[in-house]
Amino acid sequence: MTSLLDREERQTLRRVQAHLREKIFAAGAVVEQLGTVDTHFHPTNPDPHLNCATPHRGVAWVRRDDLSNAFTGLERLGRVPRLVFQDALFPQAFQQQIELMGLTLEETRVMMVYRPICGPDLPGETPRGRIPQEFDKTITVSVPTDANGLARWLRVFRAGYFNTELLVVEASAVEPLVAAADNGEAIFVMAHYQQTPLAAARVDVRGSSAEIEAVATAPLWHGMGLEVALLATAVRTALERGCEIVFTITPSDDFTRMCRDLGFVDLTRVLTFWLAEEYATLAPQDTSGEGET
Repeated sequence: MTSLLDREERQTLRRVQAHLREKIFAAGAVVEQLGTVDTHFHPTNPDPHLNCATPHRGVAWVRRDDLSNAFTGLERLGRVPRLVFQDALFPQAFQQQIELMGLTLEETRVMMVYRPICGPDLPGETPRGRIPQEFDKTITVSVPTDANGLARWLRVFRAGYFNTELLVVEASAVEPLVAAADNGEAIFVMAHYQQTPLAAARVDVRGSSAEIEAVATAPLWHGMGLEVALLATAVRTALERGCEIVFTITPSDDFTRMCRDLGFVDLTRVLTFWLAEEYATLAPQDTSGEGET
């Protein structure tokens, strides 16, 4: 419920929502209002978060007919219908209404904002609640901005995200990354173990807000400190560039716990509902990582 958020949290959530709306339009998605529901559709990218229904901005409820029409439209466009919303904006009864419509909770993600704990460290204690100032000496971090560095970043990212090795990186795949880095629209981070790049992260920047939107680590290297180095550098770089809000929407429990240790706090949950009995065997895999190219 909105009442559970204080004034500062509500302001933060509004700015995060504006960031996400701008990101959706920039990705090339089309948004159409159907009464109390907005329908999102991307003509080429089947990412579920670009092809879904959401409550229209400012409404506290959705009409059954509006949601049904939105789902029908998505199905006709070749997309699996889903409803996505942030639960802090709605009363608990809203979720109950959705379930009465026959929808099932498919996914829960946590929206987190960097809000570090300030204060002295106790002797011999590992600091919690903010990003570390230094890492293990075997781990180094870089923020590539040129074509060669970003080609290497893309190779490392895809190796971690898709568990596949790219032998050749096409120039056409690197050019958008160079443009985003040059325009200040994205920050690309790589973590190296003994000079070998093994993990990559991307930060989406929109004005004074930044979203850590993807973190990928090479298989067998998870939990070795590379992800911490990536997150710490991503946060620090975004703050140095003037971002007032740094947030992420966490994809897993392990990642959520790590973010909390590094100074992120929960803002709300992003819930995804769908008609599981009808679409569970038809749903395409989430290809959101392909947007990195």
